[in-house]
Amino acid sequence: MAPRVWLITGCATGFGALLAQKVLDRGEALVATDKDVHALSHLKAPDPSLLLPLQMDVTKDEEIAQVVRAALDRFGKIDILVNNAGVGHGGPIEEATMDEVRFVMAVNALGVMAVTKAVLPHMRARGAGHIINISSDSGKVAFPFQGLYTAAKHAVEGFSETLWHEVHPFGVKVTILEPCGMFKTGMPRSAIERALETVKPDSPYYAWASQMGKAMRAEWEHATDPNVVADAVLEVADMEQPPLRRRVGPPDRTGLVGLRNQMPDEEYVEFIRKLTAGAAKPARRKGRLSGGALVVRTLRQAGVTHCFTIVGGHNFHLVDACLDQGIRVIDVRHEMNAAHMADAWARFTGKPALVTVDAAPGLVNALSGIEVAYEAQVPMIVTCAQGSLEGRDIGVMQAIDQLRLLRPVTKWQRTCFSLKRLPEYTAMAMRHATTGRPGPVFLDFPLELLSATVDEDEVTWPEKYRPEGRPLGDPALVRQALEVLRTARRPLIVAGSGVWWAGAGEDLRRFVEATGIPVLTRNLARGLVPDDHPLCCGFYPTPAADADAFLVLGTRLDWTIGYGRFPLFSRGAKVAQVDIVPEAIGKTRPIDVGIVGDAGQVLRQMLDLLPEVRDWSMDPDWPARARGTLLAMREETAKAARLDERPKDRPMHSIQLVQALAACLDREAIKVVDGGYIGAFGIQYLDANVPGGVTWVGSAAHLGVGLAYAIAGKLAHPEKPVVALMGDGSFGLCAMEFDTAVRHKVPIVVVIANDEGWGEVRDGQRRRFGEDRIVATHLGLVRYDEMAKALGGYGEYVERVEEIAPAIQRAFASGLPAIVNVHTDPEQRSTAVAGLPWITE
Repeated sequence: MAPRVWLITGCATGFGALLAQKVLDRGEALVATDKDVHALSHLKAPDPSLLLPLQMDVTKDEEIAQVVRAALDRFGKIDILVNNAGVGHGGPIEEATMDEVRFVMAVNALGVMAVTKAVLPHMRARGAGHIINISSDSGKVAFPFQGLYTAAKHAVEGFSETLWHEVHPFGVKVTILEPCGMFKTGMPRSAIERALETVKPDSPYYAWASQMGKAMRAEWEHATDPNVVADAVLEVADMEQPPLRRRVGPPDRTGLVGLRNQMPDEEYVEFIRKLTAGAAKPARRKGRLSGGALVVRTLRQAGVTHCFTIVGGHNFHLVDACLDQGIRVIDVRHEMNAAHMADAWARFTGKPALVTVDAAPGLVNALSGIEVAYEAQVPMIVTCAQGSLEGRDIGVMQAIDQLRLLRPVTKWQRTCFSLKRLPEYTAMAMRHATTGRPGPVFLDFPLELLSATVDEDEVTWPEKYRPEGRPLGDPALVRQALEVLRTARRPLIVAGSGVWWAGAGEDLRRFVEATGIPVLTRNLARGLVPDDHPLCCGFYPTPAADADAFLVLGTRLDWTIGYGRFPLFSRGAKVAQVDIVPEAIGKTRPIDVGIVGDAGQVLRQMLDLLPEVRDWSMDPDWPARARGTLLAMREETAKAARLDERPKDRPMHSIQLVQALAACLDREAIKVVDGGYIGAFGIQYLDANVPGGVTWVGSAAHLGVGLAYAIAGKLAHPEKPVVALMGDGSFGLCAMEFDTAVRHKVPIVVVIANDEGWGEVRDGQRRRFGEDRIVATHLGLVRYDEMAKALGGYGEYVERVEEIAPAIQRAFASGLPAIVNVHTDPEQRSTAVAGLPWITE
């Protein structure tokens, strides 16, 4: 196969130079351009025939046309165009000359358009091609003294998104790559120095601009490695279905785009003003700090960016300190959902968030959300104050033994009684939450400690308090595990959340593809190998009954997988289990090989050993048979529901709702599933093709998480469509969090399967006790869509299957939090089938 042909602009320095060399190192063809062709001499091609360096100024139409002709004459095609050329600019808009305005716009915006227009006819005629335009977080948000650059990048965003709509039918792909934050290239440094040099002391902007310029100069010394941008371009170029947008950079900068979309304008402007003036960086200010500030600054230094809360007298100082540290505060309507949101934030980002609530009743309210995170092994930092020491044991308000309350549902619990040791204890909490098997932790302190102050010079800030490495598996046992797989006729990999927390999604996919062994993806591992991958068998353990060997990677063999026992697991099968916690090995069934180690490290050890492994025994038909069980389960479930026999005047079946939803959603959409019957069908029929693509509560089997999970999912991934598929009973447990989505401008779409009650429970009563013994399960046909409108969102009521997709499209187009209230059949019945506890008919 002929190598792909790239045309990249601006290859002399920065992102372009790094990307160009990486393309050549891959053995692909490159048309490298720059306004000075001599500046391309650094590029080295293993095969010189694959490199064509050409002079091209993106502001000159004739040079662009000559380059496109030369590229087609040399290689016959252009597969990938990367519009990378750009210039920086810093300084107040008022003091920029019009020549500067025209130049920045000509290079950064009009140049992108000109090169694209020159290449596009060729790509459209071929019915193939990928245009990747390098934008910036400045294309979505605005910062002071970057007005010209920001205006040009906003133009690139609008141009590229419109282009995406127009050329998609012709097979041409478009991706906007958004480097977020500062990268160690020459462009930001030159823009900073220009601003510092050109803004004169008599300028009305001088004090602010010089302060910001000096801060950015210091930040540049610790800027992000630009190789991550080049690698991201390669990654999206390799995707069969690349995203419209891809953000690259540290979380505190990629998250700013989401903040802009979700914060009220006035709040966001004030946030940016503080940030750029230095007020949001207290580490540069000296003075006295409160106990609340000590806790929050330690968390911010550890990477915590979000706080979920209801504010009260016991956490005033903690929440106030979040404002100074630039931590986003999301206030909820019930403390349970603060914990649920922090839980989901960690599931989607891999990073813990702060949950701070009022003492006693507030903490009790949060308890069920903390328990869910504990069951799912999700890191979370929970804090609140105790009652004051002065009132201890004599009836102070809201005083309970909080540590004793939290002990069963947290990894670690402590009370700190020393003001100066608050950073130390906060660091302990972070260490316990994020190392080993992760989980929620709890730290409390006497109320007086949060308002007390200490001189900053007296504080010792924690450093280097978390291990950087992850444990390897015993090499001999790793070889034994590979031997179990090699000698099996029907091996199966069962991958769980431990693979996600290890950051080993790509390693899992490489191992699956290198061995050809089918994989079940459980819990947070869903989407690491996409559900539409030919070797992915989805979530349900339908192929396990036929497998004769298992590699269990970072997942508990709990009730959701039949404890790894017969009949869900075949008798006599060999099992190799990998877990970071020794006591998890062999807990529910005999294990042939038990490896204590990090799932990612063990996967990499196995990958390193694969070249030595010969004579695999796997049945060549096994992967297709294993995946076939997933497809067969879906067909059998639908058949048992007798969808073809349903009268047209009968409310739709839940399966019909889920099928319609699956058909109309973007491949990379995030789907949160929450409910009884609708939850089971959602997990079964909705595909997870990206990490977090289908998210559910897990083994805790807790209802009412859907709104909180969806809000956190959208906060974590503002660029992705987010849908919460919920039962009407589940929705009722958290309904007022829809108000939270409205207030914080988080545009999620909630699809409610409204079967007028607790359908799964109602059907269980019917089967066990008879029709006349159904009690306490009827809720009625409630118009939740009208509630959405009353709270300031968008709402629609749907009764027919064909109405679902248009209603969901309108909901997304509204740009508001939305509810699509779908009436489903209250008389759905159940029957056992396909390894599921039940399905409805």
